[in-house]
Amino acid sequence: MMELPEIVRSPSLAAMAKRLIQEAIWSGQLAPGAHLVETALAEQFQISRGPLREALKSLASEGLVEFHPGRGAFVVDPTPEQLQDMIIMRAVLGGMAGRYVTAKADASVFERLEESLEKMRAAVDRNDEKGFFDENWVFYDILHRASNEFIFRSWHSLYGLINIYVRRLGRPYVPLHATLRGYYTFVDLLKSGDPDEAEAVLRSQMLRVGFIVLNRPIPPMLHAYVTRRVLDDGSVQHFDPAAEQPQAPSQAADSERQSRHGS
Repeated sequence: MMELPEIVRSPSLAAMAKRLIQEAIWSGQLAPGAHLVETALAEQFQISRGPLREALKSLASEGLVEFHPGRGAFVVDPTPEQLQDMIIMRAVLGGMAGRYVTAKADASVFERLEESLEKMRAAVDRNDEKGFFDENWVFYDILHRASNEFIFRSWHSLYGLINIYVRRLGRPYVPLHATLRGYYTFVDLLKSGDPDEAEAVLRSQMLRVGFIVLNRPIPPMLHAYVTRRVLDDGSVQHFDPAAEQPQAPSQAADSERQSRHGS
């Protein structure tokens, strides 16, 4: 049988429109609560309203867009309480994913995580923030997918809020190089063979940093879930949230919060 050339499919119009809107939301170019007017967007993208509606429905399924009956589509504008709930769920799922991956000790998973780390390191070296966060998602996709089906599906359902949190709200708090250093620590822990420690560190760090971003103290009900801290040099120490004062936000992050909430 003769060999035929591979058919390479280009992205659909809906997929391309979705990506453009997605990136505008993540960057803040489309503000929280912004009205996504179909006619204006279709004209801007030079596509019909059919593919645009498909893109908006896909974004709604990921939590980045909300449909209001009789009013149309809007960029999601999560409340601090919604973000707090997302951060808690993300941390619990991330910690449990770390436990599974450590216990399974699959060398191929560790290899893929390390490859993702190197891509993030290259993005940091060239100051490519978008490339870093694109690969950041790949890193966590590998981690959660390798744990079990239900952890992965639960984590993926938080797609929209997680990306708003890490790509826009969290940037002023944790420089890319510091975030990357923490991920190297995570991978070392996953390879250590100690599921208890891997879960404790991943869960604790996600919760601790998440509440710093929200500029809120860690609630007492979560103190038992935040028992470790990753230091600037990548080492891990025990942590007592009851004894820790909330860290003040950076001026840049505070300005963004004020602009979003009018305070």
